[in-house]
Amino acid sequence: MSNHSFHRPDAMPLREALRGLRFVLRRGGEAIAETFDLDVLPKPASDFANVALREAGDFLRSVDEIASDVAKNLLGGSAISALPLQDIMEKPNARGDFAVAFYVALTTVLRHLGAAKVLVSEAAARAAFDRLSGRVSEETVENRAAQLTFCLLNARVMRGTTAQQAALVPGASLEAVSLFAVMLWLQAARSDEENEAALMAASDMAVALAPEISAAAAEKDVARIAALYKKYVSHV
Repeated sequence: MSNHSFHRPDAMPLREALRGLRFVLRRGGEAIAETFDLDVLPKPASDFANVALREAGDFLRSVDEIASDVAKNLLGGSAISALPLQDIMEKPNARGDFAVAFYVALTTVLRHLGAAKVLVSEAAARAAFDRLSGRVSEETVENRAAQLTFCLLNARVMRGTTAQQAALVPGASLEAVSLFAVMLWLQAARSDEENEAALMAASDMAVALAPEISAAAAEKDVARIAALYKKYVSHV
């Protein structure tokens, strides 16, 4: 008898594809609605446009139903739960566990900051984590977190951002501030019951520190970001 072990397929590509499809459909429908007044189009163009938008809307609802029913777990649940960053890094599937935790946390932070329509790439987060692999293990947690922050920035884990999408943060600072909030939260000591409150606290702290974070990100100053983590992680 064959003794091959069964390996579950990697569901991340499916999650990424469905999220991307949902994002494109929503963005496209909003762009058309904002750009065109379909009622002023002559017939039969107006009839055709309305049918096309209705069918696109039906398809988007189908994708959302998949997200909420069959593939709810695949697309990422709403539970904000993750081990501290140091513990994640020591797990066998560190890259996958980090990417999932990062995705859920970042989408939560973006909603809190008034930028819920930004697309977050779990695949890019996983790739960023891979780039950190091989660094010397004796570095402090905050230094590794700072290096990972810049890996995430370089990987473009946030897609479709504009200067108008963040109600609480200037658009140019949205990416760096949001990533800082998640990475600060991942370093904090917290219980499962405190996870969501800690993430909101980290988000608000990142907003308050936005000028410093933006300056350090622009200068690619790893040491400065690490120093901010070290100084503020105990306040989360």
